Amino acid sequence: GGDESMSRTPFLDYGARGNTRLGDRTLLDGTLAILTDPFSGRHMGTTAEVVASRYDVSREQQDAFAVESQRRAATDAARAAFAEEIVAVTTGGRRPVEVAVDEHPRPGTTLETLAGLRPAFEKDGSVTAGNSSGINDGAAAMVLMREDDVRERGLTGLATLEAVTTAGVDPEIMGYAPVIALQRLWERTGLTPADVDVIELNEAFAAQAVAVIRDAGLDPEKVNPYGGAIALGHPVGATGAILTVRAALDLQRRDLEYAVVTMCIGGGQALAALLRRY
Repeated sequence: GGDESMSRTPFLDYGARGNTRLGDRTLLDGTLAILTDPFSGRHMGTTAEVVASRYDVSREQQDAFAVESQRRAATDAARAAFAEEIVAVTTGGRRPVEVAVDEHPRPGTTLETLAGLRPAFEKDGSVTAGNSSGINDGAAAMVLMREDDVRERGLTGLATLEAVTTAGVDPEIMGYAPVIALQRLWERTGLTPADVDVIELNEAFAAQAVAVIRDAGLDPEKVNPYGGAIALGHPVGATGAILTVRAALDLQRRDLEYAVVTMCIGGGQALAALLRRY
């Protein structure tokens, strides 16, 4: 599993361990640091601009994808799925509050509202706050064990992990890396996109999601059926586990056979995992 509290990421002083000389020091924004490519120094948002330009993804396509992500996250099916996934958390303080519903989705999002947003990363760019994933907090946990142990303990499994593939591309197009990871997954398993029932893609930016879905030959109806990170946020340290839990539960809920979880990773990496209903 994993967790991420992006709202409470501290400011960092990388030089504090050594002998600090007389004079001022610069604190680095920890959230910005984890969203910056360590090789080129590019913010992840500017890599999305590179993907949009290189793979011909328009602002209109990005905004339309973002609206659909928000729409899917607001459906009755999505609410039922989230109710099954989410473990309610009670906050401390004099007046405890139970948090059981994701606060991030904006169900009233329209093409008109998104069209009015300015580019977030480049002056003449197409990537905006509205067609990018959100910065938020989240956590997820799951148990991975051998099938023999599942049987010995009398447990009921959700899914089996059939295969995992990785890929690496130029860090400037890190969002495109799932295309390569998926190609390797099909080669390793002998399956095709048509054989898979549901696909959870991390949806860091609409630009990369549109390019990945198109160039990997995925059926858009099977990808992120309950919305993705544009609607639900992208707590980076938790996203992999969140998507895996969602996919495994969805296989059981809808009596499906195969699910794929795939995600891009800053620095040019990607993962793709094939799950099969247990």
